Amino acid sequence: VQTGDLLPCRICGRTFFPAALKKHGPICQKTSAKKRKTFDSSRQRAEGTDIPTVKPLKPRPEPPKKPSNWRRKHEEFIATIRAAKGLNLKDGGKLPPPPPPSYDPDYIQCPYCQRRFNENAADRHINFCKEQAARITNKGKMAADTKGKLPPRTQNKPAAVKKMPSVGSTPSSLSRLPQPSGVSKTLVGM
Repeated sequence: VQTGDLLPCRICGRTFFPAALKKHGPICQKTSAKKRKTFDSSRQRAEGTDIPTVKPLKPRPEPPKKPSNWRRKHEEFIATIRAAKGLNLKDGGKLPPPPPPSYDPDYIQCPYCQRRFNENAADRHINFCKEQAARITNKGKMAADTKGKLPPRTQNKPAAVKKMPSVGSTPSSLSRLPQPSGVSKTLVGM
């Protein structure tokens, strides 16, 4: 163990004993002069194998931010709340008509169903809705083509069972419930 005061390095500011500082000084000066490259562990792992080195992906540029319209939405919300507070339900009168819905100008309207979506959802939805609209129009055309034909039979109805007038004794062959043969003979005999 060395004794004495610790002295700071003039390059990195770390403190060392005087003997260690003499050895540290030239090394610190040499390492601070050159810039180290960032270490790529994937390249080192791929050395000596058939794996091709992968080029790093460039970060995507961020899309430009749209101006936020939160203030307009906030004001509409406040107006709705104030209108609801001014309404007195205890009188039992008719409710006033609701305020018209506000549409976000950032949303895209579907030409087929008139609903509104953000850009990503609109791209997916409009393709889907277009296919659905084509299917519905094809079904309508098929229905118009088959007007001269007979409608298809959709439900099979069993033939109606004719009931025979009941005489004092019914033969066991007509009864649906199983009956012991001894009971029917005794009834006939009585």
